[in-house]
Amino acid sequence: MIGHAVESYDFVIYGSSATIIAQHFFPDDNPTLAILSALAVYGIAFVVRPVGAAVFGSIGDRLGRRTALSTVVLIMAVSTAAIALLPGYTTAGIAAPLLLLCCRLAQGISMGAEYTSAASYVMEQAPANRRGLWISAVGSASFIGSAFAAFALLALHSASPHAYTEWTWRIAFLFGGLMALVGLYMRLSLEETSTFRNLEAHGETSASPVRDSFRNWRLFLVLFTVFALLAVVVHNLLGYLPTYLITTGGLPEVTVLVAGGTALLLCTGLCILTGALTDRIGRKPVLITGVVIAAAGSVPAYILAGGGGLLTTLAAETLLIIPAALIGMPATIMAVELVPPHIRTTSTALAYNAAYAVFGGTAPLLGALLTQHFGHLAPGTYITALAAIALIIITTALPETHNHTTTTPQPHAHDRKPTSLRPTP
Repeated sequence: MIGHAVESYDFVIYGSSATIIAQHFFPDDNPTLAILSALAVYGIAFVVRPVGAAVFGSIGDRLGRRTALSTVVLIMAVSTAAIALLPGYTTAGIAAPLLLLCCRLAQGISMGAEYTSAASYVMEQAPANRRGLWISAVGSASFIGSAFAAFALLALHSASPHAYTEWTWRIAFLFGGLMALVGLYMRLSLEETSTFRNLEAHGETSASPVRDSFRNWRLFLVLFTVFALLAVVVHNLLGYLPTYLITTGGLPEVTVLVAGGTALLLCTGLCILTGALTDRIGRKPVLITGVVIAAAGSVPAYILAGGGGLLTTLAAETLLIIPAALIGMPATIMAVELVPPHIRTTSTALAYNAAYAVFGGTAPLLGALLTQHFGHLAPGTYITALAAIALIIITTALPETHNHTTTTPQPHAHDRKPTSLRPTP
């Protein structure tokens, strides 16, 4: 949970500070262009996430889940803390945005297997009838980290708005690096999962997890579609909406931070309740409900976001937070349950991060461009269109995974065939 909280903390700190980062690293006579540059760097970290998924997902499947989890959180700690120490454009010139880009690339690579490796670890350790609850507890950490980021920025801003704009925003990044080091210390004390130990003992670990993952391309495409919708919803909420509320809605930064932090704390509880619900009624009904709400509520969310008040802002964020929880939790649970254990961390990481690279990383920048060219309802319409496509695929191609296990022995690597979309009994 700590590692996943740091991941979302880092992205919210950057997304919520995009206007300030633009001033320090992308000075330009055109403020809009500077903000677009800062959002582009936000998005480019997503481009390398599939690389991290392939590298660290393979480590998780070949060397162990614990090794992958420890390595990614170490890289995360160093790259996040480094942003706090970077010189600005006035000091270092073009080197400043280039160094910022390097830090964001390192963050993106480390995040490529963070969440899915953690979910795989928990799936293999949790009781079968409580998988939904415990995997969702890990997922809820995303919103804990996001809320903590919003309140940290609020505290720094309230202490001194001028100092916050000038330099105290850096403290937030430094603290994120320190949190990641705490996660590293805890992960080094973890035991390896019994599932991986059994695979290793029987010589059933995959020699080429990436290749084996893409052999089952049907499963990959279905998971990619679900995670694509999730990525757009989450990173409209975390990456673009704060900037939209300030630049388009005209809200004070304090109001945006208060509303965002409050809504994200509410979502933390919703995630855990969602996980518990999937253990009782199944994963698929909850997932479909979330997709329907995303389709119906995204345009109203952006209508409310233009209202210019705290209550309307909270209402707008709630309309995005509900589908984020109802889609994100069952989607992750179903992914780690559908994928066989010998390629579990690699396959889920590739599907998750490929979707986030294409749709999550572009969400803030595309949201800004859509708003600029088509009006303030365009980002909500974009989410609605993706939700409609995802709903068709989920209802027709994604099986229920409730009450099954995938811990049966796997055939040797040279005998393996692509797995079907059916969960293992």
